[in-house]
Amino acid sequence: MTEPLEARDDSPANVSTASTTSTALPGLDGLADELLGVVQSVDGVTAVYPAQPLWQSIAGAALSVVTGGTPALITLTDDAGVLAVKARIAVGTSRPAPAVAREVAEAVRKHLLPRPTAVDVSVVKVGG
Repeated sequence: MTEPLEARDDSPANVSTASTTSTALPGLDGLADELLGVVQSVDGVTAVYPAQPLWQSIAGAALSVVTGGTPALITLTDDAGVLAVKARIAVGTSRPAPAVAREVAEAVRKHLLPRPTAVDVSVVKVGG
């Protein structure tokens, strides 16, 4: 689990408005949507940002502009039989950001049991 602060993307998903997610693995869009709900249900999570910041992916940014699609909020990839899950979140000030990130990772792993899972949660914004 990583918890570094990264430059924020200006298009978070409000916790009350879940956006459609996409994945790097075909057939797992439903699972990505489930995991978005799991992430949003953790106390302290105020928003979910695209898992891959657009500034890190020129191709992704171009594709979003051309297709009008939204970047994936939760990404899923298979890494040698281990499902890798990536999420970027905003956290309120009522709870410590590292604790919220750990709880998000734990909730995702618990949801995916018994499947081997590696979860990468980044806190990209603290407070409002």
